[in-house]
Amino acid sequence: MQPLLANLTLAGKPPVLLAFPDGTRLLVLPFGGRLLGLFPPGSDENFLWTNPALATPESAAAWLRREGWPNPGGDRTWLAPEIDLFIGDLARPMESYVVPPALDPGCWTVVPGAGAELCLTNSAHAWLQRSRRKIGVDVSRSIRPATNPLRDTPLAHRGLQYAGYTLITTLELEPVADAGIRLGIWNLLQLPQPGEMRIPTSSEARPQFVFGAASADELTVAPRLVRWNMGSSGDNAKIGLKALSLTGRVGYLRRTSAAGIWDLVVRQFQVDPNGDYVDALWVHPYETGWAFQACCVRSGEERFNELEYHVPAVTAAAGVNHGRDESRVWAFRGPGATIAESAEALLGTKRSDISFARRRAVGLLTHRANPRSVRRTTAP
Repeated sequence: MQPLLANLTLAGKPPVLLAFPDGTRLLVLPFGGRLLGLFPPGSDENFLWTNPALATPESAAAWLRREGWPNPGGDRTWLAPEIDLFIGDLARPMESYVVPPALDPGCWTVVPGAGAELCLTNSAHAWLQRSRRKIGVDVSRSIRPATNPLRDTPLAHRGLQYAGYTLITTLELEPVADAGIRLGIWNLLQLPQPGEMRIPTSSEARPQFVFGAASADELTVAPRLVRWNMGSSGDNAKIGLKALSLTGRVGYLRRTSAAGIWDLVVRQFQVDPNGDYVDALWVHPYETGWAFQACCVRSGEERFNELEYHVPAVTAAAGVNHGRDESRVWAFRGPGATIAESAEALLGTKRSDISFARRRAVGLLTHRANPRSVRRTTAP
């Protein structure tokens, strides 16, 4: 934690150190409005991914001066729909993808809260590609403590380290008469590779590729679980799921650098099957409803996996132009067997679900060869 804090401070972008009563420590970076570091008591190993360019003061300073989108890592807030705010030409989505500087890094202001709390705010104008107009947005991120959900279970006494936080995000749009303008909060959590994303579902889900591909050994689907081994190999890829099958809890497991020690990061978020989720797949821009995404990025030195969720949109019409979301991140570190049981307790997935998911594999596909379809094989 201390090297990251020192390097960014020397590079001219000092983070804010936030400490909670339970021993959780967080590094909050006003530049970009990021929650950049999450550390349990007594450990300086981050649960979150940070850009390798931040490893020294010199490389951090050089990286911060370069052109293009600065991605330090951690937990950030963007807005949806992606195809309106980030993609200039849907016929060339990758080539025309640009992160609006007004949203990220934006111009975030730190507002100290009461007690162990901190708030970040950003006021900006967002350009909407399809409607060809600009609208004012106010985004805030309030970071508060989150109680350990395993505190009253035997697992809490089996060598688990814990760190967590509550994130309250608000979005307010400039009131205008055009009720057709709908924007939604989009929260993204960056995590180190490789790792396994476990997405519990209330029924058999149908994940669809936004871009890229995954092999049958990597991405599997069971009646109540989507499981993706991310980042061990392959290229960039991203999947999306609609709100109907989501439970509102997703976990990410990975082996740490210490022998026999694993991390489990769980995000709990609200899901409304009736909500107006405005994000869309790139090849079907009018098919909305995508409430969760997982993204694997392997681009040079920047290699991370993202756990992303969306919030039902608010409209620009006066009276309904304000939205609020509350989510929690629970992070655990401990022996592999204890982490596996913790994942079962928090995600509701059993070993039999994992075993079945391995057999019921999603076939290899790419978005170019077979847009937005997922093949399932019959379980033996």
